[in-house]
Amino acid sequence: MNRSEQAKVDMAYKMLKGQIDVEEVAMISGVAIEKVQKMREELDEQERRSLGGMTVKEMGFGQVLIDNDVLDETEVGQNLSTDDEGK
Repeated sequence: MNRSEQAKVDMAYKMLKGQIDVEEVAMISGVAIEKVQKMREELDEQERRSLGGMTVKEMGFGQVLIDNDVLDETEVGQNLSTDDEGK
């Protein structure tokens, strides 16, 4: 696999971790839908092992970003200080 193909697969993997639908990931990344579906199944299996038999979507957190790498600590701090001002 060359670097550009690997970059597409890496992008698709990150999008799937962000709970984006398989069809959208395949369309945006350019990776074959069959490969993206297999990646989704592997991620679901990993989530089931770590979360005690359920995936994030099955738990109802499909719209919540749980990857700490996505959160920007300064943005979170700003939101918290804004919430405190309103009280």
